[in-house]
Amino acid sequence: MNSGTNIHSLAYFVALVMLAVSIPLSKYAMSVSEFALLGLWIWAGFSFRISLRFFRFCGPFKGFYHFIHYVFKLAGDNFVEKITLFFHNRAAVVLVSIYLIHLIGLLHTQNFDYALKDLRVKLPLLLLPIVLSTMKPLPFRMFKMLLLFFLASVLVGTLVSAGLLITGKYVDIREISPFISPIRFGLSVSFGVFILVYFTFHDRQFRFWHRVLFIVLIVWFISFLFLLEAITSIVILVAGSVGYLIWLLLKTRFRLVRVAIIGITIAIPLLFVFEVWRTVVQATTPPTIDYAKLEKFTSLGNPYLHDTSQVEDGRYVGLYVCPSELADAWNRRSKLQFDGLTREGYPVEATLIRYLTSKDLRKDVDGVNALTEWDVKTIEQGTANIHYIKSPGLRVRILKILKGYEVYQKTGNPSGSSTMQRIEYIRASIGIIKNNLIYGVGTGDLEDAFNRQYEEMNTPLEIQYRYHAHNQFLGIAVAFGWLGLVWFIFALVYPGIKTGAFHDYFFNAFFLMIVISMFSDDTIETQAGATLFAFFFSLLLFGRKREPNIWQIGNQE
Repeated sequence: MNSGTNIHSLAYFVALVMLAVSIPLSKYAMSVSEFALLGLWIWAGFSFRISLRFFRFCGPFKGFYHFIHYVFKLAGDNFVEKITLFFHNRAAVVLVSIYLIHLIGLLHTQNFDYALKDLRVKLPLLLLPIVLSTMKPLPFRMFKMLLLFFLASVLVGTLVSAGLLITGKYVDIREISPFISPIRFGLSVSFGVFILVYFTFHDRQFRFWHRVLFIVLIVWFISFLFLLEAITSIVILVAGSVGYLIWLLLKTRFRLVRVAIIGITIAIPLLFVFEVWRTVVQATTPPTIDYAKLEKFTSLGNPYLHDTSQVEDGRYVGLYVCPSELADAWNRRSKLQFDGLTREGYPVEATLIRYLTSKDLRKDVDGVNALTEWDVKTIEQGTANIHYIKSPGLRVRILKILKGYEVYQKTGNPSGSSTMQRIEYIRASIGIIKNNLIYGVGTGDLEDAFNRQYEEMNTPLEIQYRYHAHNQFLGIAVAFGWLGLVWFIFALVYPGIKTGAFHDYFFNAFFLMIVISMFSDDTIETQAGATLFAFFFSLLLFGRKREPNIWQIGNQE
């Protein structure tokens, strides 16, 4: 192998690492890395030595002419050779067809501005499968090194988020993911857990202290997902754990070990369900109240109002409320008026009462005076429960869902809860699909179709929350009809079958993760999501060498 080939292989590997590292950290770096990969793909085999000869023997002007001719000829030859190679790879062609159905969707599109924007965002679905399926696959050793770089970038992202979490300067927990959306970042963290499990228990190349470090990272990554309140990622981990244990069960012959694995496999989902159920029961079951023993007056002698119609986090929100004292005390402590709105647009009065309840303080002058300056600023931002800031996690996420459901039941307006909003998204999606059953609305008319459907539904959903399906399968059906949906599912499954990738640990872990995510989000509708999907899907299918059975415990070289 000559030096030019070595340099090109190294540059290609560096570009892959750059892209892997950028996925959790930088959308800009994603684009730069993809352009670098495209350049290396087009000019594979480029030789600096040949280029210098043009200038040395032909002079600057003729040398430049020959250099340009050399560059364009090399690009043309590479393009023809690699495209030919690509079309001989049926799995790669089918995977790229996900992008092609978006091109076909232009045939019945009216909004070409949106269509072109959508095609630009989803370019990774075209670029990465073609490049990775026609370049030389990475040896397993280099593939592991790339995954280690990816894990390092995920770790950096979680540490930055943890720093933001510690400051407490956020209203919504999603704000602690500053680089990409928390949903996509949660997917990267989830995949990081699966990678670490393999490195810890199935790769004997790592030393004991490496494995200890990996276990620490597994615990941290899982803990972080709970702090991020990443429900989808938590569900992915539960499902992935069950799948992994079932595989271990099939591999194990010892009866006691099999019994233990069966017990753990059953216990994991049951514990998750039990924890959710327990939290719901605690949050919706307030203590028994003896109204005769409730105090009737504040310390200043003003009467209390006692209302038991609203329960939050196991407490009655309406107990010990003195509106006159609340208003006077709050207006003395804040520039935002008691009858006004918080910076997030919520009523100050309701936010203050809920916040005081979460701190187990009475809704009177004494309760307001007991608030710290930090509490006041937090309420002004629109946070209605101190636990939203101080104790983020699965429990808080469930409390938010319950509160959103309560408001939705009372008002019919889902705007205040992302979970309840999804009900409207599903209703709108189904309505559009019914009217565009076979071919959908086209690539560019997706947003216009949703806007019309929301108007036809007379939805109470506020305009700023009128998004798309938040379900990739429904989104595909809306845009391309049932024909497009069937092909999309085929394009997800066929490449893994054709290449035998469903016998591979990493591909199975990623496939499970990405499919589950598609049920709760428009996974490939953003640059970060499209890049995450296209890069790892293509890398795991085509971009690295696989052993005959990577599920085998032991060395993989």
